[in-house]
Amino acid sequence: MNQLAFIPAGVLAAATSWLVNGLIFSRAGVFAVVYVAPGVEEAAKTSFALFLGTSIPLAHFIFGLVEGLWEAARGGRGWAAGLVSLASHTAFGLAAGWLYRLTTNALLAVAGAYLLHMSWNKLVVNLSGKP
Repeated sequence: MNQLAFIPAGVLAAATSWLVNGLIFSRAGVFAVVYVAPGVEEAAKTSFALFLGTSIPLAHFIFGLVEGLWEAARGGRGWAAGLVSLASHTAFGLAAGWLYRLTTNALLAVAGAYLLHMSWNKLVVNLSGKP
């Protein structure tokens, strides 16, 4: 296993997700936040980790760190949103890593993490009161 490749894996996943999600959000709004973005992000994080031969959970952690720093830098929800991002993406990574170790099937690992991420985003959107 490439020990430090989790750093570029997480950063590449964050950059890819930022670009793809940016194109999608302008057209699909809340639907994209709940149903599309989790798929884009989970596929990117897990795929880059596997492609670079590194830890799935650590790649997800780096993604969460990048997103968390972005949230904190944007202001508004600040550091609280950043810490939640870090914690949630780390949890999704632990689930994806566990599923991959259990099944050796990347699609099942992504699908399991996607279901968790989609459920989380749905909860957050519902709690925020957005339509």
